Amino acid sequence: MRPSPLFLAFAAVSALQAQVTVPALDPAGLAATLKSRTWVIIEFGGPSCVPCVRMQPILGELQAHFGTRALVRNFYVTQHPAEARAHKVMAMPTQVVFDPSGKEVARHIGFWPKADFLEALAKTGLK
Repeated sequence: MRPSPLFLAFAAVSALQAQVTVPALDPAGLAATLKSRTWVIIEFGGPSCVPCVRMQPILGELQAHFGTRALVRNFYVTQHPAEARAHKVMAMPTQVVFDPSGKEVARHIGFWPKADFLEALAKTGLK
């Protein structure tokens, strides 16, 4: 008997969740991170949102690529909806890039392929 497509989708999400290495911030952590005087990439999403989970390996690769030049973090919208609304997040996932002054310099909604993500980051000055 073949597994259903729904079962396969849940299995894929579970496997990707096990690989997550990008920390999730709480509201106080988000506020502190945005004052850190470094580049910050925040994915506003959720731990069970399929496109959000698919982004985790890319976010991990970005953190490795940029090292100490940028912080890459998750912020779970479902756990902290008021803070997500304060950042004008209307869909998951939403990736927001902040420059060292804490100013938003880029925003994307949905799955963001790594090459496109890196290209957009380079346009903001983060290389």
